[in-house]
Amino acid sequence: MFCVECGTEGPVYEGLCAKCFRKRYPVVQPIELLDVARSGWSKVDRELALPQILREVMAPLAPYERVGFTQVTRDEDANNLALTVKAVGRFQDLAVVQDFHVRVRIKPSLCDSCQKQRGRYYEGILQVRGEDRELTPREVGAVRTFVAARVDRSEGAATFVSRIEEVHGGLDFYVSTNALAKGLARDIAGSFGGIVSASPKLFGQKQGKEVFRVTALVRLAAFQKGDVVRHKGSLAEVTSIRPFVVLRDLVTGERRRFKPKDVRGARRIDAERFEARVQRLESGETVAVHPDSAEERPLRPAPKRTTARAVVVWTPEGAYLSGLPANASKD
Repeated sequence: MFCVECGTEGPVYEGLCAKCFRKRYPVVQPIELLDVARSGWSKVDRELALPQILREVMAPLAPYERVGFTQVTRDEDANNLALTVKAVGRFQDLAVVQDFHVRVRIKPSLCDSCQKQRGRYYEGILQVRGEDRELTPREVGAVRTFVAARVDRSEGAATFVSRIEEVHGGLDFYVSTNALAKGLARDIAGSFGGIVSASPKLFGQKQGKEVFRVTALVRLAAFQKGDVVRHKGSLAEVTSIRPFVVLRDLVTGERRRFKPKDVRGARRIDAERFEARVQRLESGETVAVHPDSAEERPLRPAPKRTTARAVVVWTPEGAYLSGLPANASKD
């Protein structure tokens, strides 16, 4: 048989002799630059891996049915390799060799956890809200700092917060695992005073098992240290909110400790707290004098010893001795 291109007599492939076939049909479309993620390869491992990588990025061109690669590698520096590549294509009984050069750039690789963080992956959601109120700016800052410190102390790269959203009334944290969401919720409730609930939602399946995403909700108490509340008919000031809520009865001075869920029915009332001048009237009654209006109100309970000034709680119902300093935080 004769080659239709040059007329040479002998075996032909697609009507062409071996020489003309090689000229017309390249084995692959060569690439000039190849980026490879850095790994823990030894040089031997690298040489074994490169042919497979080349096969993945350069498929054989028609009419070749398969292709193999060999290479000679020269290290230019720590991050760049120069490859002299031979691609061998097979068509029927003919082997065709194509030579070309490729530069390989070694790029930093990301572990699975880093890839998840970059992709904003999450399994659990932590929501922090106030009970019948919005979080204060101070609470928002404190909770964010608390979560960051808690995650930093956690062991394992799989523990991370993928994003934080300030939503109406509170904060949402999207975290790497359901266990992290629930653990953070318990810690926040214990440190700031609150109630925890959790709700799972079916997300999909993995290896035949159902996968759930858990939303853990922390509701911080409807009131804060320094607030005045009415609870079961008694007027009390909040002297602590964590880990238990402590209410001090303004009339008797008795302090009682409650779990946060047990004071959900308490209601905050308007009140002022300040250092006031105290006077004993000729009638024997002790009164507190408002520093701005000079209004006098009977002080309950009456001080056990004579004093010129005292920290008082001023409410629509009367003036009471306080168990807190005048600047007790309400925010």
